[in-house]
Amino acid sequence: DVEEVKESGLVIEAVKEDEMIKKNIFKKLDSIVSKDTIMATNTSSISIDKIAINLKKSQNVIGMHFMNPVPVMKLVEIIKGSQTNNLIVEKTLDYVSSLNKIAVECNDSPGFVSNRILMPMINEAAFTLMEGVASAKSIDVDLNDYLSIPDDTGWALGQTWTI
Repeated sequence: DVEEVKESGLVIEAVKEDEMIKKNIFKKLDSIVSKDTIMATNTSSISIDKIAINLKKSQNVIGMHFMNPVPVMKLVEIIKGSQTNNLIVEKTLDYVSSLNKIAVECNDSPGFVSNRILMPMINEAAFTLMEGVASAKSIDVDLNDYLSIPDDTGWALGQTWTI
């Protein structure tokens, strides 16, 4: 029930990546939370400005893209919309730091930072496999070693065999 977060200073929405569902949640939040409440969306791709549009407290809307798996990965992208207040950004950065995570700040843009860089690289891995340049295993080893992704993260970038 959305009413349960009425008194919260920070609300982090984490529903599936569906713009309409997120917009509906934020419309409800906007009507019940205080003027100082940080309204964050955990999104990897949906525009912060699209979520904040038509809200009375659009300056309080910010993105927080937690990397998966969340318990292991330290990186959190903090996405500032065009209306997001700088104090909201600072408070969100402080919160992420209190979780012993690494925050990177960016502006609202398609794919933000990580996915904007990652998606073309994944496409190129697929083309490399399709064109017979290398085997899936070779691509996996190359990407994992090149990007220095530790084996204990539970997430290996080069899972080319799934393509």
